Amino acid sequence: MRRAVERGLELARAGVSRIVLELPTGYGKTYAAPLFYKALREEGLCSKAIHVMPLRALIRKQIERYASAHPDIKFAYQDGDVLLRDRYEKDPYFREEYVLTTLDSFVHNLAKVPVAEMWKFYKSERPSVRYHIPLAYIYPSCVFLDEAHMAAGSRKELAAVKAAVRFLKELGVPTVVMSATLGEWKRDVFKGFRFVSLGDRDEERGDDVKVADPEFERRMSNVTYKVGRVDNIEEVARRKAEEGKRVLVIVNDVCRVQRLSETLGAPAVHSLMTRRDRERAERELDKAQIVVGTDAIGAGVDVDFDVLITEADEVERVVQRVGRVCRNRESCVGEIYFIGEVDEKLLKVKNWRLPHKPDSYMHLLRGETEVDERHFWFLETVMKEERVDTGRLRKKLLKEGGSFVRHALLEAEVGEGPEESFTVPLDRLEQLEFEAYVGERRIEPPRSYEGGELMRWLLDAVAEHGDVPRIRVVKYREGLGAVLKKCGEGV
Repeated sequence: MRRAVERGLELARAGVSRIVLELPTGYGKTYAAPLFYKALREEGLCSKAIHVMPLRALIRKQIERYASAHPDIKFAYQDGDVLLRDRYEKDPYFREEYVLTTLDSFVHNLAKVPVAEMWKFYKSERPSVRYHIPLAYIYPSCVFLDEAHMAAGSRKELAAVKAAVRFLKELGVPTVVMSATLGEWKRDVFKGFRFVSLGDRDEERGDDVKVADPEFERRMSNVTYKVGRVDNIEEVARRKAEEGKRVLVIVNDVCRVQRLSETLGAPAVHSLMTRRDRERAERELDKAQIVVGTDAIGAGVDVDFDVLITEADEVERVVQRVGRVCRNRESCVGEIYFIGEVDEKLLKVKNWRLPHKPDSYMHLLRGETEVDERHFWFLETVMKEERVDTGRLRKKLLKEGGSFVRHALLEAEVGEGPEESFTVPLDRLEQLEFEAYVGERRIEPPRSYEGGELMRWLLDAVAEHGDVPRIRVVKYREGLGAVLKKCGEGV
């Protein structure tokens, strides 16, 4: 076990109940979560655990690894890949010992909109829901917030995280936060936490706990990176693959992922793929010479490549992507190529795995970030109320597009069964050609996608037919995913 994780566990055993593990990618933060649960449980600080992940797609692999490494803990999932249902308990109310869930689900349960009964908020103007049940199981739990940096890119999402953290603190719920890339904004959102990070020597100042890890530094000193920029992705990817190197290409646009997948003959990984296609692609990750994807593969996936070709986004996202290069090797020369124009500061970063070193990425992380203060105030108020007006909650939920965190999710079908489906955010429906059904009855799609029209269409469909409509995607290509309208026939 790495020294900084050990130090974090020492703090937990000493009764410290609010900890931020700000440690490099590949350091073992996520894998250590059950150990923190056991340490906090032994101190009598909690009797259960809730592990909050940013993406549904990350839950399946994580629960399998946890169950294998910790057979003495009973794991369940609240919200995630429905293909887990044959192997693990689905627990919508957090009853089980260690439940993995998503940030969206967790925040809604805290805000008294239980995800197991969210459909009632679409069906009734004053829904009767059992919001006290998930809350009752949150009280005795330890909470783990994984990949917490991902909230910083959205004012709304960060407001939800801030409100949740403040409420958990008020309840006295032990909370452990994990990320490699938290900027100084963390001081506001995670006020009152102890921050564990790497340093040149063991040192504690106020809330900061610096830990020297000579063994990790020795290992990382043998990992170096070449950094440059490219214009022709295909040419560079092919050349590097011919040299025998494994290449990871990460871009933000699904259409571009699909085109690159076809031209390079590489598996694609993105959010608009059926669960069956996604699972097939993930099985190829360890052996494919070239892999193309969005951030669906850029965070939380334990894969190792020699070369990364990526768009130059926010540095937090870039660091997570670089964490897939030379990830599990003690001696390695990794290559990082940014697509098109790039900030010279990124090109000058030398140390991508030792953030406390002067030539690392730390000075590029966000110093401050904007929080939607009105949204924060609303959520904080609702979370603290013992009883709420569900009609008022409903109005706010619908105004926010069906979600207090991101967007409402609908099931999109390509074939029969959950394996041939995927979830799609409500705001992305306009990019798909689709038909809508309630039962076997086809209903008219929305006439417009602007000004909240999609949410009104959804509410009207539920009011008229008594159920949330199913979405059937008209154009889908096996192994590539849904064909977006803007992609046309060129995919």
